[in-house]
Amino acid sequence: MALEPGDNDFIARIRQRHQVAPAPAPKPSRTFIVKITRDGKTTEDLFFDQAPSIGAIAGRAGTEAFVLSIDMVHHREDEKLAAE
Repeated sequence: MALEPGDNDFIARIRQRHQVAPAPAPKPSRTFIVKITRDGKTTEDLFFDQAPSIGAIAGRAGTEAFVLSIDMVHHREDEKLAAE
């Protein structure tokens, strides 16, 4: 139902204003892996769903840890379905 200029149908105007837009394409799933060490001998992996900030890394690892590497792993849709 298209609204004409001067149309006073309140319900139609509200419905038109709140029509659901098509869902955006899903973003590729990815995981960020931060490899850290605290003693220089052992390493630990921290996993993040989005790109971690320095504060997020420090919040999880502490301020005494050293960051060795940050890797990003892309997950394909069929890999996610197989895991479920």
